[in-house]
Amino acid sequence: MTRKKIEHKKTLNKVNLKGFKVTDVDRKKLIGIASSSLEDIIIKGSKKLNIKSGGEVTVHLNDGTHVDSEEYFDTLPSHTVLIFKKPGENIITGADLIYNVLKHANIDVLRAAGQVQQFFDDKIKEKLRVLSSVVENLEESSDRTLCSSREEDPDWFAGLETNAKTKESFMFRRSQDRIRGYLYKSQSDLKKNPEVLNNASVLKVVEVSFSAFKDLLRKDAYFGCYLDRSETGAMCNKEGEFACAGVWKNGKCLYEGRRMHLINPYSSREARIIFSTWNLDHCIERSRTILPSLLWASKEVALTCNKQQAVNNSYFYNLLFTAANLRLVHIVCHDKGKHDTANCDKDKLIVPL
Repeated sequence: MTRKKIEHKKTLNKVNLKGFKVTDVDRKKLIGIASSSLEDIIIKGSKKLNIKSGGEVTVHLNDGTHVDSEEYFDTLPSHTVLIFKKPGENIITGADLIYNVLKHANIDVLRAAGQVQQFFDDKIKEKLRVLSSVVENLEESSDRTLCSSREEDPDWFAGLETNAKTKESFMFRRSQDRIRGYLYKSQSDLKKNPEVLNNASVLKVVEVSFSAFKDLLRKDAYFGCYLDRSETGAMCNKEGEFACAGVWKNGKCLYEGRRMHLINPYSSREARIIFSTWNLDHCIERSRTILPSLLWASKEVALTCNKQQAVNNSYFYNLLFTAANLRLVHIVCHDKGKHDTANCDKDKLIVPL
């Protein structure tokens, strides 16, 4: 490389430099570093933080997000805090830090702490104002938890575009919306698949399945009961408090005891808003596992011209829409990685006629 090209490359790197703040999992010191790439900041940061594990270091954001590619690194704004993690170490997120402070400060604000656990670290000043509002109004809002109508608790309905007259009817509809979302997304995803789109026989089988799903969902009122505290099938107690069911493979919340993820969206407007970030998670995954299995079953049935077998629509219905495969989880306990050990039962995909 000529000297001119080397100088040009150095100039480009300077232009692309952005300032970041780096720290380790203990967060005892924060160091400013200018860097143009993920590889470069790992080298510089490891040196500044006296980390000797080299290539084994991983870089994370305050909320625990793994910065695993140059492409993602390039999207980060200047002054982003980056946490350097060595193998075997655990990251304490911004939410955990706030939670621990609240826990030691005053046991009475634990419920408020749980409500904002997943909030940090983006726009922290704005979210601290929300946290302050939750804490300041905790006693007042708790008195209104059991209130139901718009007249009894008008603040709870503030900002909502809804005709719902009670908290329960609003939450019932929100639950239905989530289930309808699974229905329409699943139907759309399958019909766009080339193996369905270009095969009329397979398409017909798929349409029969979704017609059956819609009939069953209408009978089950699209499972509006899941979030409605007045319903028998609610995932909460009678007061409306929901407990995180935990990561799909653990069977319990990562945070036990006093730190367990709990929230009552019926208690206040703030809690209702925060609750919208909780997920109805499929243990056996919808997109990676259930739909491919449904496609396989549909193709098998389409090949059977004498109609001796059919897709087991009841089995797929249970996996897609019922609590047999759905669990309500806090955003921290929502594992978006592949659920490797959770698979469909191959013996149940097709039934004889």
